[in-house]
Amino acid sequence: MNRPHHPRWCQLLFVALLLSPASCFALVCKTQGSGQTLIRDNLDSSVAIPATLPDGDIVWRSPRHDIQVECAKDSMPQVREEIFVYLNPDNQQIGQGIRSGLTLAGIDHLQNGGRIATGQFLPVCHESPSNIAACPKVTFNLGFSMFIQKFGPTPPSGVASELLDYRLFQLDGVTGPNPLPGQNLSYMINNLSGLRFVACDAELQIVPETVEFGAIGIQQVAVGKVIDRRPFSLTTRRSCDSPFSLGARFKPVTGTLAGDFLIPAANNAVGIRIVNGLDNAMLRYNEPFHLADMLNDVSSASADFNAELVWQTSRPKAGPFEAEVMVDLFYK
Repeated sequence: MNRPHHPRWCQLLFVALLLSPASCFALVCKTQGSGQTLIRDNLDSSVAIPATLPDGDIVWRSPRHDIQVECAKDSMPQVREEIFVYLNPDNQQIGQGIRSGLTLAGIDHLQNGGRIATGQFLPVCHESPSNIAACPKVTFNLGFSMFIQKFGPTPPSGVASELLDYRLFQLDGVTGPNPLPGQNLSYMINNLSGLRFVACDAELQIVPETVEFGAIGIQQVAVGKVIDRRPFSLTTRRSCDSPFSLGARFKPVTGTLAGDFLIPAANNAVGIRIVNGLDNAMLRYNEPFHLADMLNDVSSASADFNAELVWQTSRPKAGPFEAEVMVDLFYK
C-alpha cells in the first residue's frame, strides 16, 4: 500500500502561510510630488566625542527636517490601516560608545524604540482591488531630527562607527517594515566614520554670567532702534592634548523667539539679539556657529559677543524683564 502524502502537504501548507505576510504590506509612502522613497543626510564634518562626557549626552543633532509625505493603499482596500515610523528597520548596531535616536513631535525616541505611531490613517476604501489607485490618499508633514548620544564603553580604537550609512527609520503599516527596498520612505545618514572619541571635553565659562542692562529710559522710542549694548565673552579650556574644534549655539530657555529676537516673557516691548563682537555679524538663536579651534598647543580660547536690546514697539510699557539663554557646545 502506498504511503499517504499528508506530511508533505502539511509542510507545503505551512510554508505558504509563512510566506503570505509578504503580500500583506498594504500601503506605500513617498514624498509628495517627487515620489522619493529615500531621504539622505550627511554627517557634515567629523564629530569629536569627549570620552569624559556622561552617558546620554547628545553629541550631534541633524537639522530639523519637514518632509511632505503621501501614503496610498497598495492592497487590502477594505482595511483601515495606521501609519507608523519604524526605528532601525535593518536592526544594525550604529557603533560603539554611541547610540542614535529620533526626535518626533518634540519627543526623543532611541534607536531600539520599535515603532512610533504617526497618528495618520489610511481609511477603508470601497473600491475593488483592481481599482485600488482610486482609493483616498493621506498627506501629512513629517517633522523630525536625528541625534547621536554618547552611550556605553568607549572603544579602545577611538572609532565610534565604521558604517558608511545607517537607516534610522522607515514609514510603513501595522504589519511591520517592508523588507523590499524602495517601497516606503526611509531616512538614511551617511559618513558615520567621521565620529571619533577624544580624551577630554572643554570647560566653558561665560563672562559675565548675567548681562545687566540696568535702568532703561522710555525716550526717543522707535521700532528697531538699539537701546543698549552689553559685552560678554565665551572662554573655553581643554586639559588634554586631543585636538578638536568647537561649535556653539545660543538656545533660549525662557522668553519667546520672534525672528532674530528673544522677547522677554514679562515685557514684549523689547527684544534681545546677539552679535559677534568682532564684526557685528548677527548670530541666530538655535543655529550653530564656529567658536574655537583647540589644536596643537592651544589650550584656551575666548570669543567676544554683544547682547543688544532693541525696541519692538513704539508704545513701550514700564517694568522689569528678563530672559535666559543656554550655550550648547558641539565638538568637531
